[in-house]
Amino acid sequence: MRPTVPPPSPVLEVASADCLAGIATGTTTLAIWRRSAPAGLAEWLDGLRPAQLPEGQFVAAPGHATAPLQRLADAVALSASPERDWLIDDIAMLVDLFARIARCAAVNVRLEAIDHDACWRFHRDYVGLRLNTTYRGPGTQWLPPERAEAALRAQRRYRGPLNELPRFSVGLFKGVVQAGNDAIVHRSPPVARHRLTRLFLCLDAETLDD
Repeated sequence: MRPTVPPPSPVLEVASADCLAGIATGTTTLAIWRRSAPAGLAEWLDGLRPAQLPEGQFVAAPGHATAPLQRLADAVALSASPERDWLIDDIAMLVDLFARIARCAAVNVRLEAIDHDACWRFHRDYVGLRLNTTYRGPGTQWLPPERAEAALRAQRRYRGPLNELPRFSVGLFKGVVQAGNDAIVHRSPPVARHRLTRLFLCLDAETLDD
């Protein structure tokens, strides 16, 4: 009797940015690029006052995110430093990366300083693809697929297994538009009771026609 081959996992962990394109694989609904930041970057971010965290929303074509990001940093008087440069360059790199994978002419960029329980409900995103990463505070929480329906029903009462994207890691999610009910159920981590302020990046786009 032949051994049973387990079905492919819907979650793909990758070692580099280029491998995030693996989200296109039919069964993959979440690709995670685990990465770390340069030495001292986390301490620099954690040392900023919430009012110093750049935030805002804009639409940028690939190669054109740097200038609006600099304006967001200037708006909160974030002083020039190698850490500021790294943050801006990293977000601009992710915008370009996402545009290539999603095949989009423009990317919706949302950078948020979050000190409340935003998007606390377990949900699926009604998009094609969505990329997110957390630069400060805890990352997005996501469920093993087999626990999705239980969590959607229970919401705050859910006490089962729960995964969390590590800080600075990049998650590329297939939304309902591409994956239907196989899209990964997730939520923003509750932070209000801990008096934390997250710095969260979210990228969206519409896919171009062939």
